[in-house]
Amino acid sequence: MIVRTIESKNYLNFLTRVKEVHLSPLFCELNSAEEKLLNMLAPSWSSDTKITVLKAMGLDPDISHSTSHRLLKSLRLKGFIKLLSEERDTRVKYVEPSEKTEQFFTQLGQCLRRAVKPQAEVALTS
Repeated sequence: MIVRTIESKNYLNFLTRVKEVHLSPLFCELNSAEEKLLNMLAPSWSSDTKITVLKAMGLDPDISHSTSHRLLKSLRLKGFIKLLSEERDTRVKYVEPSEKTEQFFTQLGQCLRRAVKPQAEVALTS
């Protein structure tokens, strides 16, 4: 019999909760490639670094620029990102998260908190 550690239980609990988010009507339209790209964009957004479309297209070395561009276009059409033009050169576009992306990341953060919380409460009461 396998004895699971608290960390293992937390992670499995987290994955179960994330699956529920993916099945929700608001986020079920997001495919795994789009989610991966959002996750790759997130560090720039969290550090308030502007990221251009061109730079975003080169984030994942495993996919072509044309595929990245298609994913960005799909994310924009689904309302997960918005493109903002550079003030001085309108040819340059920046990729920004939308409110929908903020909601998605919030939901995932809540999954993490809820996955860990029950185990932490058990540890505190022991």
